[in-house]
Parts: sequence; C-alpha cells; structure tokens
Amino acid sequence: MANIKANSDKQTKRINFRLNELEYEKISQSASTYGLTVSSYAKQLALKSNLRKPYFSASDTQQIILELTRQGTNLNQITRKLNQGDPLTPAMLAEIKKMQEVQRQLWRQLQK
Repeated sequence: MANIKANSDKQTKRINFRLNELEYEKISQSASTYGLTVSSYAKQLALKSNLRKPYFSASDTQQIILELTRQGTNLNQITRKLNQGDPLTPAMLAEIKKMQEVQRQLWRQLQK
C-alpha cells in the first residue's frame, strides 16, 4: 500500500508540444545522458526553469507599444513635411512638445 499516491500527488494535467527532428534528437540525447525519458527530462527542465517576472503585464506592454507606434508615426509625418520644404508651423511645434511630454511619461513608466 506504500505505492498509493495522495490525491495532491496525482499527476492529472498534461502538456503537449511539437518539435522538429533536430530539436527532438537534441532533447533525446540529453535525456539519455541523464538516464531519463524524453518526457521526464522535458518535465525536469520546465520545473527547474528560472523565468524572470516581466516588468509589465501583457496589456501594459501592448499599450506602450501602441503609444510608441503613434509617436513614431507623428514624428515621421512631421519629418516628411519638413523634408518637403514646409515651414515649421506653431501646430507642428505644439505637436513636437506634446510628443516630448508623452515620451517623458513613457520613459518614467519604463524606469519603474
């Protein structure tokens, strides 16, 4: 009766993933070096991994990327007008100042 596992010890979840031939061969060789099956070796690797916690949530990251994209678009539009010989208008200057403030805010957020 010593072989009966407690309910908390039962392995009820399953993870599947696909590998190409080269990846599988590499894991298979490493597993055999340690005397493990491929699945037990992959499980040990996953359980021992030391992933760092991201600085930002996925939604925060998407918002930052979106804002940086907008800023880049605005900067490209202003640069295009200046390269075409258009004068620097007060509206353009106001937009540049607004962009600088948004970039400062983003930078402060990234430094947290």
